[in-house]
Amino acid sequence: MSDITNVLFLAFPNVGEQDLLAPWELFKALAFDLDQQGETLNVTLGSFEGGLVTTHMGAQIQTEQVSPDDRYDLIYVPGGIGGGAASLDPQILDFIRAHHADGRWVAANCAGVGVVFRSGILDGVSFQAAAVLGRRLRELGADVAAPRRAWSVLPEHKIFTSGGAATVHPSTIALITELFGKERAAALAGTWDTLPLHGDSLFELEGPISNDNADFVAGLQSGMEKVFLPVA
Repeated sequence: MSDITNVLFLAFPNVGEQDLLAPWELFKALAFDLDQQGETLNVTLGSFEGGLVTTHMGAQIQTEQVSPDDRYDLIYVPGGIGGGAASLDPQILDFIRAHHADGRWVAANCAGVGVVFRSGILDGVSFQAAAVLGRRLRELGADVAAPRRAWSVLPEHKIFTSGGAATVHPSTIALITELFGKERAAALAGTWDTLPLHGDSLFELEGPISNDNADFVAGLQSGMEKVFLPVA
């Protein structure tokens, strides 16, 4: 039985739909499977404001209101355009710091990695990031892993980071492998057709190497990096 019994997916205005909902749905599916075996996993889709949150592409998501004083075994910070503003939000940054200081897991993808970076808990840690953020994070003193991989699970730090939206589904399986075991992760991956596509790489602490096109990435960074991680 896992020590992880309650998980928060933190929503904020202009959050990325795939970045938030794909891993949330996988964890909800896991919670259903665990329930059939008499185990409990509470998965919350929440925000500090509660109610409707408008996503990056305009969909409206109903969220539960959470308090900055609430604690979860794992908090997941997704990406999207709204990650830029979230990276400057003291309430969100304090929330991340408090969880990590208590020895709890912190996970992030895409622009959410920039939010977690701004919290300070990635200081001295080599981590993964979306291509759009790599250059700017290094300029700010971050140890962005090279070569870039789709994800990293760091059990010793209780930190999980992954790249852009295409990495979200397989990386979530990798995170579930670490937290709940390979058997449960493989059952989930097989059901969702992730296993036939990605194979045993899903169960590794580090994801596959990203085959970046340097010119494309440089253009992407020049156009968007300060949107996803604005000047503080």
